[in-house]
Amino acid sequence: MKFYIIKKEQCVAAIPAQESLLNEYEKKGFKFVEIIAARDENDALNRHPKSSKNDKNWRVLCTALMLLTIILSIYTLILK
Repeated sequence: MKFYIIKKEQCVAAIPAQESLLNEYEKKGFKFVEIIAARDENDALNRHPKSSKNDKNWRVLCTALMLLTIILSIYTLILK
């Protein structure tokens, strides 16, 4: 059976893949994320990835840049 994964802020839900049902949820502010084939709603939510690798890569990159900036700032203050 196919399910629509929908999301509203931090709330993620799985609903049966019916256009009319999706339209009702979109009127309530939910946004379509993807279609997943699963046995039931819980299985569909388990198959949906919690976060993407791109999000993790951006966090690592931003953290590294922030640490580099702090280290360079401290280094320039010490040399003055």
